[in-house]
Amino acid sequence: MKLLSNFLYSVKQGIKGVFKNKTMTFISIISVSASLIILGIITSIVLNANQFITMAEYEINEIRISIKDNLDKSSIDNIKYDLNNIKGIKSVEFKDKETMLNDMKSSWGSDSYLLEGLENPLDDCYIVTIENSQKIKAISSEISTINNIKGVEYHQDIVDNFIKISDSIKNFGSVLIIFLILICLIIISNTIKTRVYSKKEEIEVIKYVGGSDNFIRMPFIVEGFTIGIIGSTIALVICIYMYKYIIENINKTINFMSDNMMISVSNIAIFLTTTLFITGITIGVVGSVISVKRHLKV
Repeated sequence: MKLLSNFLYSVKQGIKGVFKNKTMTFISIISVSASLIILGIITSIVLNANQFITMAEYEINEIRISIKDNLDKSSIDNIKYDLNNIKGIKSVEFKDKETMLNDMKSSWGSDSYLLEGLENPLDDCYIVTIENSQKIKAISSEISTINNIKGVEYHQDIVDNFIKISDSIKNFGSVLIIFLILICLIIISNTIKTRVYSKKEEIEVIKYVGGSDNFIRMPFIVEGFTIGIIGSTIALVICIYMYKYIIENINKTINFMSDNMMISVSNIAIFLTTTLFITGITIGVVGSVISVKRHLKV
């Protein structure tokens, strides 16, 4: 019973402390929220970059081989025979220019009308799937030596650049987040320090009548915990609404993008809820502990 009474006292005093020093608490909450919003944005970018790379893996393993115009069936079959003899090729599929154009129209969705009435600019081609995407350059070079080949195309360069951009965002974001978290810890620490000084006489009385160190510490930790919870909630709401807005506009702008190319709002919400609340609460509690340890002689 005494344990429960002490716990309720700590919670009551901690929440009371949040609203006691409104200016410092407001600054602390805004700092935590801003840091977590940036964390949420960077996390969303990195997760979607990984999703894109995973979904594009099959495309990376594909090589499109354009063949020369007006070839007879025998020449087309010879190209297929030579392709099947190249080590590392998993499958070979022929597509004529009309099939390629129809596939393009399907991928464009409601914008396919833009292709109506145009002369077909595409070539007959072979679509080759390879076993190991790391060997795509070597296999492409070997394919280009086959007779009657007009061109060899694959998407490795695009994905490589995408990965580089994603890594740069992740590295820069990590440094920025660490910097902002340190600032948050300092601000929360100063907020708690102000509370410690304002309750100095009360603390001395509690110690005089036998109050334990943990009994004195807990209200300040609850205060930091509460700041972390509020900051996390604000950041989560903003991040989810921003993400939802961006996803909806991307889908409207790029009709032919696959639904699986980006993480759904519901899935990103689950991940961000866990990440932001754990980080926000940790920042709040650690900031309180640092302040109590440095400024409270218990």
